[in-house]
Amino acid sequence: MFNSKKDVVNEKITPDFMPMIRIVFWNSMGFFFFWFLGQFAVIQLFEATPTELGLSFSGQTFGGLVSAPIVGYLTDKMSKKVLVLIGSFGRGIAYIVMYIGILISILPVFAFGLFCLGFFVGFFWSPLDALIAQKSHKTYRSSAFGIQGGMLGWGNLTGSALSVAIFLITNIFVPNNHFLVYSPLVIFMLSNVYAGIKFNKNVDEDLTYETYSNNKSENEDIQNKKEELTEGNQSDQDSGKRLVYFYLGFSLLVIAFMTSNINQTIAPPFFMLYLNDEIGVVNPVAIMLIYLPSQIVSLLLAPKMGKVADKISPALGIIFVSGFGALVTFLIINSVNGLMFAIILLLDSTFAWAGNLILQNVISRISKVHRGKIFGLARWMSYIGAVMGPLIGGWTYAEFGSITPFVISIFVELSVIPLYISAIKVLKPHMEEKLD
Repeated sequence: MFNSKKDVVNEKITPDFMPMIRIVFWNSMGFFFFWFLGQFAVIQLFEATPTELGLSFSGQTFGGLVSAPIVGYLTDKMSKKVLVLIGSFGRGIAYIVMYIGILISILPVFAFGLFCLGFFVGFFWSPLDALIAQKSHKTYRSSAFGIQGGMLGWGNLTGSALSVAIFLITNIFVPNNHFLVYSPLVIFMLSNVYAGIKFNKNVDEDLTYETYSNNKSENEDIQNKKEELTEGNQSDQDSGKRLVYFYLGFSLLVIAFMTSNINQTIAPPFFMLYLNDEIGVVNPVAIMLIYLPSQIVSLLLAPKMGKVADKISPALGIIFVSGFGALVTFLIINSVNGLMFAIILLLDSTFAWAGNLILQNVISRISKVHRGKIFGLARWMSYIGAVMGPLIGGWTYAEFGSITPFVISIFVELSVIPLYISAIKVLKPHMEEKLD
């Protein structure tokens, strides 16, 4: 599962890359159950309206919105291991708050747990993304993030098998015993705490790919960089113009991130409602099985997708994944049964992950010194979009019908294509890590 033999021979990553990335296995064990629980608890246990469902999901994202810029700044200033440790412990606390909210049947407490989860997620991902970038070669960057996605998949699969078994058994024998039915949240708290401790012990954050590698290709990279700096010194009169173009390209990129996350969050929070209202799937076990492939299989495919992403231009990749993503959303609203919905949802999740790998590659190469700030700002803008998405989706679902959020999502996804292409084209000459 962990490909230990490949860890040794892969010259594109540092020796501690795989021990580092395994934290994701433990941290992601609760992803699927949480994704299912977030909708199931709000709709079934708390009997919330679509608008309240949208507000609950936006609360989680708002937590990330608060922490992302702070952590982005701190990532470049202090120990990334400490930040990841805070994020892991904080996520564990958030799961317990959500668990308490369910046990006492108070939606605001559960929603506060969602907020806490989003807040501490910000402490986790930005420093981890920065570490992944600094511990991998620039030509292997999408693959490196793909390995992260694959580890998410394995953790998700393990956690899902455990949580689904507990959920099914307890729903059969003690369906009203919320203490047992939702006990996986306690397990996920423990896995997050364990992950943080292991990460802090096994990762050397001072070991970067540049310090690890002394081969010829790295020396050539350094020489090329010196030549680029020399050329830059020879044309200082154009520095102001280059700076304007850099900020223009980066602004377009973060706006595209925001727009993309509006698209990714405007419809998904309402999949369960759509299954209930339009397709007639009401059994919670059936709904869980419909969700499962999209939350796991697409992640297990991430390492393969990362290798493909490293071989194609980012602009071409964005056109492909966004175009097909819009088509898949159209097919979702034309699903006639649960099986068709599950297959199309899997495709939708796969295209979303492929696009994410392409964009993480681009962001990681903009700057080495300010990598944390850039990841933090991009994530912050993503959170703005992710706050807006459920709110727009909830309102339009309630006011104009169940299909409306999906239709809006199609047009939004198509609109990000010119934004991303323009951003990549303008930024390309100004990236610190250029590709041939």
